[in-house]
Amino acid sequence: MCIHTELSMVTLNTMEQAALKALAHACNYSLHAHVPTEAVTTCVPKHLRGDLKKALKELHRKGYCMKHPTGGTTTWNLTEFGLEASKSY
Repeated sequence: MCIHTELSMVTLNTMEQAALKALAHACNYSLHAHVPTEAVTTCVPKHLRGDLKKALKELHRKGYCMKHPTGGTTTWNLTEFGLEASKSY
């Protein structure tokens, strides 16, 4: 079975959908942009930022985004599958 077929069966909860849309917006819907966590979390109210960070980690586990540890902070970018999913939500 193709990995994209397996991943497409996975449903996202509302916080994961919001995190995916926030990441896509922060990356300007580009596959080559790497944005820090702070750039993604500024799209939501302060009391939801912890939940958004947890949702980003879950999206990484499900294959919607990639994590790039750098010297200062962690940066994120979309995968092709995450870009397609963000446009459908």
